[in-house]
Amino acid sequence: MTLTDLDATGAAAAIERGELSSEELVRACLERIVALEPRVRAFVDLKPEEALAQARMLDRRRGSRRGALHGVPVAIKEIFDVQGMRCCWGTSFHKTRTPERDAAAVARLRAAGAVILGTTVSTEYAIAAPGPTTNPHDASRTPGGSSSGSAAAVAASMVPLALGSQTIGSIVRPATYCGVYGLKPTHGAIGTTGAMPLSAFLDHVGVVARTPEDIALACHVLFDGYSGASGSIAVGPSGLDEWEAPPQVFLLEGPLQWRIEESSRTALERARTALESRRARVTPRELPHDFKEAGAWLEIILCRDIAANHGQDRDRAGNQLSQRFRELVDRGRTISDAQYAEAIGHARQYRQSLLELLEGDSIIVAPATDGLAPTLAQGTGSPDLQGLYSLTGLPALAVPAGMVDGLPVGVQIVAAPGRERHLLACAHAMRRDVN
Repeated sequence: MTLTDLDATGAAAAIERGELSSEELVRACLERIVALEPRVRAFVDLKPEEALAQARMLDRRRGSRRGALHGVPVAIKEIFDVQGMRCCWGTSFHKTRTPERDAAAVARLRAAGAVILGTTVSTEYAIAAPGPTTNPHDASRTPGGSSSGSAAAVAASMVPLALGSQTIGSIVRPATYCGVYGLKPTHGAIGTTGAMPLSAFLDHVGVVARTPEDIALACHVLFDGYSGASGSIAVGPSGLDEWEAPPQVFLLEGPLQWRIEESSRTALERARTALESRRARVTPRELPHDFKEAGAWLEIILCRDIAANHGQDRDRAGNQLSQRFRELVDRGRTISDAQYAEAIGHARQYRQSLLELLEGDSIIVAPATDGLAPTLAQGTGSPDLQGLYSLTGLPALAVPAGMVDGLPVGVQIVAAPGRERHLLACAHAMRRDVN
């Protein structure tokens, strides 16, 4: 095992024990980036000397002044403000944008001792044209979007942990295509201050990592004191508990069963087998017919909010922006207050229906993507299978489920608001059997 194979939890523990210095780990990550970046192209901006200087400073810090991520390298999706680094929102229109202060989530990572290594590639405005990043498993294929660079950097062992965002499927899809874990937490669990807005109703801040334990560690640092239906969603840094009792698991292929390709069905079956081997009760379940309209209601909310947040850029930038992005803004400008309110109402109805299914410790297992990562020429893949859980604000975790034809596959698992720790315990229990 090389230093860059260490996960964040293991690296933090080794640094705490004095077996590893932050400078050694940061230097190893930077060397790996130099070696792989010409192919993977995950980063927008890197500050190697600043990162090494920060690591050396942290190595001199002792005792109680050390945070939970002390000395651990982290990458940040370019839609989050990072002081002194280019955060371009995935568009050449903002190619020189360099914030003077950190976003709230970035500040929390720094306060916990993380070393901010660089900013990672997003699709255009986290919604439209793909960036240059490739899939670490096959450079001819997409890493997914919009948290493209974050998922690819973690999968390529350039960093153990990265910050991402999801408005439709922008954490779950790239995490799945790249074969890593990705958490879209309960809506509002991590603050969005200092992040580029798309839609306040849909925007989620989340995390990409190679282990459930690393996701838990990041949640411990990032969560905003939010309380869900089951109380505090703060996740402790001391590891993941085993299930006290096997949960009721609902296997949902819908509401868009026709989109699911054989590779994703294989992932679902692997997940089912792994859960049943842990004595979970897995029950197939279908959602009501009206859930098939969820994507249309989500699009109404999204387009209206994109027009409100970025209409000025569309007017000023003209042809610097992709046709797809211009169309989203133009569509949003046609949506009335009544249509927007109706869409919000449907979203809340969907949420209530899912909450009735997710009573207690119940978990939903659903396909994460249509199938394998598409080729770069085909785009970043469809968000349709991820969008329902962004629309309803429920926590969703991308869980790897091995490989098919040399490419990663996975599922997403979903729980009631505030049940992130339960999801992570589920992923931890599945981990030995699902691959």
